[in-house]
Amino acid sequence: MCWINSPCILAFNRRFDKKDTFAFLENFGEDCAGALSIIPESEDILPHSSKYRCIDVELQSALQTIESNPGKHKLYPELANARLSIAGAQDKLPVYFDKGSFYLPLNSASPTTHIIKPASPYFHDIQRNEAFCMDLARQVGLSVPHSELYTFAGHELFLIERYDRLHSKNRVKRIHQEDFCQALGYGHEKKYQEHGGPSFAQCYRLVQEVSSEPVLDTQDLLRWQIFNVLAGNSDGHAKNLSLLHLPDGETRLAPFYDLVCTRAIERIDYHLAFDVGGERNPGVITKAHWDALAIACDVRPRFLGNLVEETATRLQENLAPVRESFEARFGAYPALQRIEQIVTKQCRHVTKP
Repeated sequence: MCWINSPCILAFNRRFDKKDTFAFLENFGEDCAGALSIIPESEDILPHSSKYRCIDVELQSALQTIESNPGKHKLYPELANARLSIAGAQDKLPVYFDKGSFYLPLNSASPTTHIIKPASPYFHDIQRNEAFCMDLARQVGLSVPHSELYTFAGHELFLIERYDRLHSKNRVKRIHQEDFCQALGYGHEKKYQEHGGPSFAQCYRLVQEVSSEPVLDTQDLLRWQIFNVLAGNSDGHAKNLSLLHLPDGETRLAPFYDLVCTRAIERIDYHLAFDVGGERNPGVITKAHWDALAIACDVRPRFLGNLVEETATRLQENLAPVRESFEARFGAYPALQRIEQIVTKQCRHVTKP
């Protein structure tokens, strides 16, 4: 296992015969997740100044294309020239965001600061779903990055601040992160437990072993899994969990991201990415399943049971206020009723005698 505690730049040799691999690295490696940059060895590997170019015009054109022609749904057609790499199924783009404008870096010394996700042509209002669920998670005590719905040139975007960046003395510095598949030695194709990926208990033990604050971070991890069950997020898999390797040498569980009520979206599997005591259907999970998960994590079942009840109570208390605040800012959103029904039903299910 390789721990990287400071920004790292790798240079590669184009003469290596795996052309496709290095073509990808050349195009997308300059601003990866965390503190890793991958650039051709012919280029200066220690650039000294951050440089960006504004993409407001191109971005507006790309968003119009998404809206008018969903078949051409790439957020930014010239993305290959930007050397940016953000994983995930949703269309997204890492950018430098400042005073209402969006920028792309011109060299590897120029970190991005935010990620933007547009409305999806396939999943109606998913950007609003995610914005609402992130607000709800924040109100019940989960650690999440700052995020918001943002309207740009008449188009609604989900704008999320990168937690793997440090703002210091008018500079942006990269912080290395490592998702749980990487940390546990699983390939990206095994991010789901059902596909041979890690179990929740393995993730729990990883945090217990490597975190500089294992008591706090393991409890936060448990709350995250409880939230996924109660809020209907079936896509809480191992690549949606990360470790942050901080400049002071500490390792911490990263803030949570990609929180969506997937059960409110048609055609998405409602089964959980991580099982709870062997059960992936959140609608039939019982105290016995939570007890089994606690034992697998070497946690007292009563302790986990109290966390489940506490999280359910907080969700029920905050659900209506968060919805009312959300609708006051962004207008009526009918799908919130569906999300509210799902969360209320799950909370009542786990708190019934």
